[in-house]
Amino acid sequence: MIFWVIAFQPRACKSKRDGKLFLGFDCAISISSMKRIADKMEELNIVELTHKSIVGVAQFLNPFIREWVNYYGKFRKSAMNPVFHLLSRRLVRRARKRCKRYKTSPRRAWQWFNRVREQFPGLFYHWQVGITG
Repeated sequence: MIFWVIAFQPRACKSKRDGKLFLGFDCAISISSMKRIADKMEELNIVELTHKSIVGVAQFLNPFIREWVNYYGKFRKSAMNPVFHLLSRRLVRRARKRCKRYKTSPRRAWQWFNRVREQFPGLFYHWQVGITG
């Protein structure tokens, strides 16, 4: 069975000569690979993880995140932003499920998540390499 992990598609590219944008064929993570990562996240069941703190969750998830970034983010890391935005949404959903104060307020849960991102910028591997998601 052959899996296509990188897709050559028309994308906006910046010219090295004059810095202008043009439409060129560039390689990045394919849509099917993004779906495969989303399926793996669902299989990991991030919302139901029994770790007490976000640090434990990060230690559990970092090997998977490192693997995804090193394999799929080789050419264009910014194309992985939708994947890591999905991860962020699942982490916020986990916080809403486990903490009373965030259960009724998604806004407050996102504020908590942004505070964690500011206070511990190297907690998750994709934050260390500059992918915010």
